[in-house]
Amino acid sequence: MLRQFDDTLRAGLITILNVDINNDQWLQVSIPVGDGGLRIRSAEMLAPSAYLASAASILLLQHIHTPRQHLDARRSVGGVYGDIVDRPGQLTKPSQQTQHIQKAWDGPVAANEKNLILPRATSYVDKDRLLAAAYPHSGDWLHAPPITAVGQRLSDEATRVAVAHRLGSKACEPHTCVCGKGSGCTWGCMDYPGAEALPDNNVTVI
Repeated sequence: MLRQFDDTLRAGLITILNVDINNDQWLQVSIPVGDGGLRIRSAEMLAPSAYLASAASILLLQHIHTPRQHLDARRSVGGVYGDIVDRPGQLTKPSQQTQHIQKAWDGPVAANEKNLILPRATSYVDKDRLLAAAYPHSGDWLHAPPITAVGQRLSDEATRVAVAHRLGSKACEPHTCVCGKGSGCTWGCMDYPGAEALPDNNVTVI
């Protein structure tokens, strides 16, 4: 169910941005902005920490109001945590004083996911891009309120290209323009009547 939700979220993001997002890029999308991501959290990644923090916050009430013989150790904080750390890339259990705070559980999860991304980079360009995306203040534009009056509102195309560069996705594809203007093409020539009558100069514009 969580994976299905993530697939729907990913498909929606691909449609909105009009860029392809592979599995590694989707992992980058899910990590915090300060680590080079977009903080569009994966439900599958976030659910365990949300449940564990919730379970820890009611642990005292659970022990007070539930008879000991009815307590299920498998559904306790320790039991669920044991299921999680049995997976590859074991995480650090937070102190008892912070177990009711979701960030205390989620922080190590996000850090672990971040550590998986860089080794998967296949080129120096991708490695440099990931390091630059995680550099301090490089993601400040994602936190800026979109206020038009002070020039902080990005256009849809500017947002699409900025996200594509952050994730390493293709922002556009080479295509052949029939207007004959080459690099001076306005990219809108095909919208005009009679465009099919323009000479085909086989000019490629990126």
